[in-house]
Amino acid sequence: MANDPSTGIELAEAVTDAEHAELDFLRYATAHLQSRVTELEKQLLETSRDRDTIRHERNLMAQDFQWTLSRLNNSPIAPMLRRMDGFNKLNEKWGQPS
Repeated sequence: MANDPSTGIELAEAVTDAEHAELDFLRYATAHLQSRVTELEKQLLETSRDRDTIRHERNLMAQDFQWTLSRLNNSPIAPMLRRMDGFNKLNEKWGQPS
């Protein structure tokens, strides 16, 4: 089949050694970059899981601290504690809303 200018189709020529070498390099580079992307996606997933775990632990700690403040507010020594600025500041920041 010859080149047909009316269709705009031209037959491809044989691949040269230089083009072969470039294609091999591009295949290698593509494989390397794809493995790097996969590795980074795994790291991102692990980081996201770690962040969620830390957030969950922080929430549990805050709940425990709020529970402790609530118990102190309802204890017999609560009137004496409420006279202390530090305890009142803790209550403002961490205490459960009334």
